[in-house]
Amino acid sequence: MNEFDNLSVSDEGLYDWLCQMARQIDLAVAIINPNKGYTIEFVNQIFTQTTGYKEDDVLGSTLSLLQGPLTDMLNENSIQESIENGLTFKTSSFHYRKDGYAFWNEVRHLPMFNQQGILQYCVIIMKDVTDSMNIESLIELEREVYFSLETGHPLENVLRNICKSVEITFGKKCHCSIVLVDENDRMINIYGEMWKDLKELDEKVLLMDMKDNRKINKPLILKDLEQSIYHEAYRPIIDKYRIVSMWSQPILNSEEKTIGLFTMYFEQRAEPKTIEIKFMNRIAPIVTLALKYFDQKSAIHRLAFCDVASGLNNYERFKIILNDFTANQSMGHLYIIEPGEYQNIIDLYDRQGGDEVLRQLANRIQNIPSFADSIIARYTHSAIIVATRLSLREMKIPPIVAEQFLSEPYYIDGKEVYLTLKIGTSSFSSRINYIEAVRQADIALSSALKVTGTVIKNFNMSLIESVEQEMNVLAHFARGLKNSEFFPMLQPKVNLMTGEIESFEALARWNSTDLGVVSPTLFIPVAENTGNIYKVDLEIFKKVLLWQKQRHDAGLKLYQVSINISPSHFYNPAFVESSIALIESYKIDPKFIKFEITESVELENVIRAKKIIDELQQLGIETSIDDFGVGYSSLSYLQELPFKEIKIDKSFVDNLANPRMNAVIKTIIQLSDNLNMVSVAEGIETEEQHLELKRLGCQVGQGYYYYKPMLIEQINELLNQQLKTSFSK
Repeated sequence: MNEFDNLSVSDEGLYDWLCQMARQIDLAVAIINPNKGYTIEFVNQIFTQTTGYKEDDVLGSTLSLLQGPLTDMLNENSIQESIENGLTFKTSSFHYRKDGYAFWNEVRHLPMFNQQGILQYCVIIMKDVTDSMNIESLIELEREVYFSLETGHPLENVLRNICKSVEITFGKKCHCSIVLVDENDRMINIYGEMWKDLKELDEKVLLMDMKDNRKINKPLILKDLEQSIYHEAYRPIIDKYRIVSMWSQPILNSEEKTIGLFTMYFEQRAEPKTIEIKFMNRIAPIVTLALKYFDQKSAIHRLAFCDVASGLNNYERFKIILNDFTANQSMGHLYIIEPGEYQNIIDLYDRQGGDEVLRQLANRIQNIPSFADSIIARYTHSAIIVATRLSLREMKIPPIVAEQFLSEPYYIDGKEVYLTLKIGTSSFSSRINYIEAVRQADIALSSALKVTGTVIKNFNMSLIESVEQEMNVLAHFARGLKNSEFFPMLQPKVNLMTGEIESFEALARWNSTDLGVVSPTLFIPVAENTGNIYKVDLEIFKKVLLWQKQRHDAGLKLYQVSINISPSHFYNPAFVESSIALIESYKIDPKFIKFEITESVELENVIRAKKIIDELQQLGIETSIDDFGVGYSSLSYLQELPFKEIKIDKSFVDNLANPRMNAVIKTIIQLSDNLNMVSVAEGIETEEQHLELKRLGCQVGQGYYYYKPMLIEQINELLNQQLKTSFSK
């Protein structure tokens, strides 16, 4: 026996061994012979079950017999090239069974070489992964739907994109449509590439089951449209698009009421398999979710920016526009206007009378030519606020406008009412931020309210006093940091259901040796403006960690503490690394630290913020969005950024008794629940607020109703007392 004969026997043994192995595994296997044109020489039983081809159909053929109309030929060429070069690979390809059914095929190649390094056989291992690929595509579609709605895309664009996405990813060539109906079962609109043609059809054809004249409330599968009772009604569609089959799936709301139909139209006879029915069943809920999320977002937008009682913009909307004014280098005047007789009007005509007076007052301002470029909003229950942009020349003219409001009476319930007006004014520009400008106008209004008759007070000396105060704080700030005068006060966060303390928020405080107790409203702006706010953050952070370490060393229970992080600190490139290093230096589990981030963080860069939050989350550090609802920016990124907690701003809680504000809070709580976030209400001060928030489903509360911010020593006493109480029970 010569060397060639020995090689042949060895090869035959290899082939037999491969065939035996292929018969034993529970995956589809094909053995390809590279010496015979890369044709298939053996397939196991699972291969025939997966592809529908018999063994005789396959042997002597190539893998190209699995290709079909939607197969990616570039990927197929790469597969063939890898086989011919003896390279291992793993990929997914869109293949077809013998009966024309398409499926996602996970294909792996294991090249087999002899002792001389010559490629002898190619082992192809395959697996039907259609279900998992469908799930991945639907998860991606759902993410795109959320992102599109959050970034302000119109609902019609989102629904059209759902149709387009299904057409691209589904295993059969198809056309898709979404039909929506109102509560009276009347068609609202149609979405998808065929919408114009479908709109020409009888509405009953699109929405009704023609057999018993009831709206469709279950899937409708028409394998042969020509042979169905719909064939004449759908004739224009059948002829134009060569439609053969149609599958329709009802879109249901949370009450299981049909609010629309999702329909797929096929140019070939299509009988759905189980996996395709599962796919359709998953599409309809995505449409439902899009509609529900859009409604929630729209409701929050309306409730968050409109004062329903007066019809005016609310203060949140005003702040956003005024901030835009100053950001665009605009300058102008602010007016806070309050009728001197407002309380008398409330006493005589109820709150509706006060709302009507403010509405008429705003209308008069809007009719003044010099106020054409202005924004008007309700400031408090008794006052409106106005910002008007002026030129540099106009800025030199004292803003005296009260005469414009006094020439005509106001009317409430048909009765004439004459008013005096108290007006506080200030100026805004790029050098005076809008918060400070509003504060100045408010101080001026307080002065005007002390004077009888109609009066305007312009802010002047108060500004000088404020600057002097800030400069004094700045002069002592560095010394305060050096002497470690900044310290945390902890305010408990309480489980609304159990009343137990769940965690704490650390609030920065400053007890200056020279100035005494300095308000955070004074020193925090100074710290931010001088770029030293991160030093305050770190001082508070370290003292919290020290407290946690002391409790750990004493064998006492540890609680999670939220640390407020300033935007400049948050975006520092070393923030994540330095934070985890600091936590580890105190040997504290990162789960006991949470970073609270204000809305202004997002305004810099959503992508950067998401990356930082993801890194913190991977390290075990949770994040919270603080003061939610103060600005509209929250809604545009809440779903995109993976926060674990949402804190409802105190200004909302203060107005919880207002039905409209109550609806806002309820919607926010529902939204946080949908996004798997913990809802925390800030500034709870009364039992009524506590009970109502509990009823609305808010999970955690914080405020003076439970506990005020306390020194660490006081917190220790509180926790020790609670521990003794629990033992005594």
